[in-house]
This record gives sequence, C-alpha cells and structure tokens, in this order.
Amino acid sequence: MPNPSANQPSSFGQQIWIWMFTLSATMLLVLGWAFLHLEPGTASYVISQVTAIILVFTLISTAIVLYSGWKPF
Repeated sequence: MPNPSANQPSSFGQQIWIWMFTLSATMLLVLGWAFLHLEPGTASYVISQVTAIILVFTLISTAIVLYSGWKPF
C-alpha cells in the first residue's frame, strides 16, 4: 500500500529543516576535507574542532526535528 503522505508536498517549515540538514552536512564534509590540511595544535585546528562540534550538533538536531515532524513555522 502506498504511503499517502508521500504524495503531499512538503510544508515550508519542513523544507527549511531539509535545507538546514543539507547545508550542515555539506559544510561538515568540507570541514572534514580541510582537516587533512591543518596541523594539530594550531589555532586554525582548534577553531575547526569547535566548528565541527557545532555542525554535528546542528546536524543531529535537524535530523531529530525532521524525524519527529515538528512544524514550528
């Protein structure tokens, strides 16, 4: 039996969450690539680690919001 909600268009709020998830994942991938070119112990490395923590938190939070179907908008 087909899922009836699969045929319905996404709400504006859900589209925002999908874009946030996609952008966070993309930035995390780019940051992961940048880690290959950073030297441990430098200020750039530390800032990249902090940024990675923030991006992972954003990615997980957005995934939870998408899974739960929360619609604040």
